[in-house]
Amino acid sequence: MPAPDFATEIAELERGLGSGVARIESEGESVTYRGVGDITKALGYFRQRAAETPATYNGSGTTLAAYDPN
Repeated sequence: MPAPDFATEIAELERGLGSGVARIESEGESVTYRGVGDITKALGYFRQRAAETPATYNGSGTTLAAYDPN
């Protein structure tokens, strides 16, 4: 099972909250919330989970090494 994409979940919840929509679709699934309070709770949950998830290495770093036999 792949790890959830918290950034996508947060963005979709924020978009729904801003537009007043209670049905949020993300990654092919939809959830209907009862109101703004439930969306706000879900946002808090996903933000907390995102903060707890360690950043992953994306391979963009550079490591240099030099060999000097003298």
